[in-house]
Amino acid sequence: MRTGAARGQAGHFHEVGFYGSDIEFRALIVPFAEEGIAAGEPVIIGYDNRKNALVRSWLTDPSAVTFLADKSLYATPSRAIATYRRLFEFHAAMGAGQIRITGELPHPGNGGSFEGWDRYEAAVNTVWDDFPVWGLCLYDTASAPAGVLDFAERTHPRIVSPSGAHRANDRFQEAAVFEGLTFASDPLEQTTPMIELVDRSAAEARQALAQIGRGQVADTILEDLLIGVTEAVTNALLHGRAPVTVRFWTTPDRIVITVHDHGRGPADPLAGLVPTPSSRANPGLGLWLIHQLDMDVALKHADDGFTVRLRGGTTIG
Repeated sequence: MRTGAARGQAGHFHEVGFYGSDIEFRALIVPFAEEGIAAGEPVIIGYDNRKNALVRSWLTDPSAVTFLADKSLYATPSRAIATYRRLFEFHAAMGAGQIRITGELPHPGNGGSFEGWDRYEAAVNTVWDDFPVWGLCLYDTASAPAGVLDFAERTHPRIVSPSGAHRANDRFQEAAVFEGLTFASDPLEQTTPMIELVDRSAAEARQALAQIGRGQVADTILEDLLIGVTEAVTNALLHGRAPVTVRFWTTPDRIVITVHDHGRGPADPLAGLVPTPSSRANPGLGLWLIHQLDMDVALKHADDGFTVRLRGGTTIG
C-alpha cells in the first residue's frame, strides 16, 4: 500500500522539487525519507558526498536508508534506467508496497553534462510504471542552469515545494510531445573529417576506426567506440535510407564519429533508453546497445535525415 502524496496512485509517481539552500533541501528531503522509513518502505538516496552526509545527519535512522554515492550510477541515462529497474525488481519481489528514490542528475552546475538526461527524465514517466515507485527529483536553483531547471519542470507531472505543498504541474509535457535539448554540434564537426565513408559496410567502418583510433584514447574506450560504430552503421544500413555517411574525427585525447542516413530515424522518442526485443527487425535494439557503452551518444532528427553521434575520450566538448 502506498503512503504520502502517492497514496492511491499507480505506477511511477514522478515529482520535482526546487531548492536554493541547504535549509530548503532539508525541508524537501527529510519528510520524504522519514515518512518512508516510518512506513517500512525502501528509501534510496543518491547525491554527492556532501549532500549525502547532510541527509545522514538529519535523519533519525539513516541506517534504514540506502545511500548511493557511486557516480557510475549516472554514467549514462540508459544504464541508470537499467540499474534502477534491477533495484525495483528486487524490492518488489521482497513485497515492497512503495519504493522511494531521490537523487541529483549530472548538469553543468555540479560538474556534469545534462545532454541525454532531459530524455531520461521524460522516459521514466512511463518506463517504471510496472513498479510502485515514488521518484523525487530535487534541483538546486543556485547551481543548475536556467535551461536545466526548465527541462526539469517540463518532465515532471507533479511539483513539491519546500513548504510541503504538492500540486499537479501544468507545464508537464508527455514524452511524445516533449521538446528536449537542441542538438549541439561538436566543434570537431565543423572541421574536415579524417575519414569519410559512404555506403560502406559496418566492418569497413570498424576497420577505419581501428586504424586511426589506436593511441588516441584508452583501449577500453576505443573498444566501446568500435562496438558503437558497428551497431550504428548496421542500424543505418538496415533501417535508414541511403546514402549512409560515416565521418571520423580524432584528437590526441578524443574521437568523434557521426553516422548519418536520409531516413526519418526511430519514431519512438524513447529509442535507445529502454531494452527492446532482441531482433534485428527492431531498429531500437542497436540504439539500446549503443547506449549501454561508456561513451557520449546523441541522436539528431533533422530535415535531411537522422544522425547518431558517438564521442569518447578524456575531453568531450
